[in-house]
Amino acid sequence: MSKLIQAFLVESLLSQNYGVNYSKPLLSLIAYSCRFSHNNACSSTPDLDAKNSVLTDYLVGSLNFSKERATSISSSYSRTKSLEKPQEVVCFFKGLGFSDANIQSIACAVPNILFADVEKTLKPKVALFQEFGLCTLISRNPFVLTFSLDRTLRPSISLIKKVLQSDGRCRNKEQVNGDLLRILTRCSTIFYMTSRLEANILYLESRGIVGSQLSSLLLCRTRLFTMPIEKIEQLVSRAADMNFNMGSRMLAHAIAILGCVSIKTLNGKIEVLRVFEFSKDEVDSMFGKWPYIFGLSETNLRCKLEFFLNNLKINKSMLVQNPILLSFSIKERVTPRYKVLEILKSRRLVSTDLSLITAMSPPNQKFFEKYILPFTNDAEELLLAYKGNILDTPEK
Repeated sequence: MSKLIQAFLVESLLSQNYGVNYSKPLLSLIAYSCRFSHNNACSSTPDLDAKNSVLTDYLVGSLNFSKERATSISSSYSRTKSLEKPQEVVCFFKGLGFSDANIQSIACAVPNILFADVEKTLKPKVALFQEFGLCTLISRNPFVLTFSLDRTLRPSISLIKKVLQSDGRCRNKEQVNGDLLRILTRCSTIFYMTSRLEANILYLESRGIVGSQLSSLLLCRTRLFTMPIEKIEQLVSRAADMNFNMGSRMLAHAIAILGCVSIKTLNGKIEVLRVFEFSKDEVDSMFGKWPYIFGLSETNLRCKLEFFLNNLKINKSMLVQNPILLSFSIKERVTPRYKVLEILKSRRLVSTDLSLITAMSPPNQKFFEKYILPFTNDAEELLLAYKGNILDTPEK
């Protein structure tokens, strides 16, 4: 009412200064407002309350909603005339195999789904998800049911699937659909960014990121594809500033890392390397060979450099040539394998020239089969060293 009074004062001022007379319509508006407020305040609403109560009881009784949550949802649909639509929707989801907990989760996230048209709205969308094995996406992210079928869902899914199917990896339908589900689960916003997604795919392909590189980048760094294309171009430019070879197959990995590391953070990690006397050319070379070292935190990077250079006393050039060493776990891979290697070298069971990277690269089973099992006389001690139960091994 205070706003109406202010409006009345403004009208009076206009009338005095400009000879404009709004008094009659304005007074009528005030009178109508007073009647409306009085009616709302004084009149009883038994019908609305009853309908509200019916929906609340249905949500509590049929879907195990809490009374508070059911009341909250029902309050937004107090003019609902019947429970026909909610019952149809619930029946439809149950027919798809959704549990009460699943349906409750969907209704909590998107209450208006309960009032959707099953035949015209829900069935066509669900049919699309079924076609691509994406039904679990509905319970994980019910908001996908609110997107337009033809303008959003179908074009986005088709575009992503095309990238996955044309990556040359000869995967079956289930594997492709599994990757599709992971992408859409990680970043549902990609659904309504079809034009941006398409533009980014075309740009990355123009930079040589194609096939499995493109599909892997889409799978691992999905949110990159929702960025404005100018941002993607900036990432490529940053890689170029570090003398990255634009024809390298590692470009996709470089973009993946730069996309989640700010310039300030990247400079901090470069500074850590400079403290250990790595030159700019050496830093650039390490980035070009294995960009993921810049995915390490500054603390982790510093600890690993100290371990390799100060504890193991390896030559700095080995890290420049094999920066992947910095990605390995010191506790779970480097230390136990280094102990095994030292025992084998001390007993001349392997060449003293065997490099650290050769021993660190194989997966655990391959390492075990190559560096422990063949040496039956020493296998027990090697296994103890590998498990970390001895710290120092005397030479024999």
